[in-house]
Amino acid sequence: MSNLVLTFIPDVMPQRVTVPIVWCTAVATVVIAVVYLFEQTIAARQRVEREAELERARLLNELRQYRGIEWVSADREHRNASLDIWRAARRQVVVFGFGMTSVARDPNLIWAMVNRGVDVDVIKVDPEWLVDHPAIAATIDGYYDRDEAFIGQVRQAHDRLEGLARQINAEGRGQLNIHMYRTTVQYSGSIRDPGTAEASGYVEFHLYRKSIERLGIGLTQYEDGDDLNPPILHHVLHSLSLAVGHPVPAQRRPPALTRGDERQALGGDAERPGPTA
Repeated sequence: MSNLVLTFIPDVMPQRVTVPIVWCTAVATVVIAVVYLFEQTIAARQRVEREAELERARLLNELRQYRGIEWVSADREHRNASLDIWRAARRQVVVFGFGMTSVARDPNLIWAMVNRGVDVDVIKVDPEWLVDHPAIAATIDGYYDRDEAFIGQVRQAHDRLEGLARQINAEGRGQLNIHMYRTTVQYSGSIRDPGTAEASGYVEFHLYRKSIERLGIGLTQYEDGDDLNPPILHHVLHSLSLAVGHPVPAQRRPPALTRGDERQALGGDAERPGPTA
């Protein structure tokens, strides 16, 4: 438009009129271009948001098809679900995540559990492994939108949990056990009383923070499951066991002996000693 004005206007109009027309045309062109780019940016953002909503709906519908899922939510209405799992635990609570910084900042909650005789198993990343892999540490910082101090927070949380475990385990009531893995996981949550009919849990999957932030799932146990179709809760525990390299949770409180179990307690097939003369 400016080129057309510069080409034809000087031939039919005086210069004092031509110059303002050319400037006004150029300014109008710039304004129109800026408005167009702004509208395109807004439209692109709306497309991304619509695609994120569709993906979230697809994930929700897919997850609801699995057995052992009580509810699925992508909002914050269930943000206290993990704490509810802790409060309902009778024998054991398994809490898992990445740095466990929030758990380490709340020792009173752990003390309240062990004072009730409830074992607490904390599953988290090995901070030394994280320090030895700076590229992974930088990726995690970006993933969770944290600053560089996040790695230091993970190490401090680990030290606090280890010190707390030494104090608690010396009391002889409930135990605090720390399990570590050397990989990255994008989920966290809590499971209460695994291995019992009352087992239930909450798992929060950490998806990418710029679109779908978190997806919370309430897990329940059901009685008619089998090896080919176990509850999702069992899948979560199995994945945690693979991460740390041993069964989670481990059996630490052997059941009381029943009638007929004495031979096993005395060494398998060995005969029980008879009365002496």
